[in-house]
Amino acid sequence: MDIKELNKSQLILLAILLSFVTSIATGITTVSLMQQAPASVTTPITRIVKQTVEKIVPAEVVNNAPALSEDQQKLLEDLKAIKPLTVSLFLKGETEDKILGTGLFLGDNKVVIASLIPLPSEGENYVVKSILGEQKVSKVTQEKDFTIIELVQDTAPTADLTTTDLTTDTTTPPTEPTAQ
Repeated sequence: MDIKELNKSQLILLAILLSFVTSIATGITTVSLMQQAPASVTTPITRIVKQTVEKIVPAEVVNNAPALSEDQQKLLEDLKAIKPLTVSLFLKGETEDKILGTGLFLGDNKVVIASLIPLPSEGENYVVKSILGEQKVSKVTQEKDFTIIELVQDTAPTADLTTTDLTTDTTTPPTEPTAQ
């Protein structure tokens, strides 16, 4: 077989084989020359080789070290504490709700949204979703850098209410008859 008839993969394998044979021959030659050399030559070479060879030592495993620093743990606890206060503001859609922003409860029926949210157009309904469920928005107030949202007083989760359903009933509940 002629070398000109080899394909690319065979040429690469041949180059690897030649490199391997060359490195073995170099090692054998070096060892035989070191055995024949006087001690004044081999001692410094041996010392240099021993000093430059790195020893692989496994790292010490520290099991009692906390994964987070004290500051990070405090921040994590603070974030866990405010999680129930976080809300998301959505534009209510027919099939899918579109998120407009996120914020925090600011009291019983007010929410602060971290960004400026446009006022709802005619027919658009905003809802706030939180750990308490979904609540309808009654008023949107834009400030300089944030938006204040007032929620409908009804705390029960709402279905698809229209703006005419936002009035509250002030009549007294009927009394139940007493058993005689």
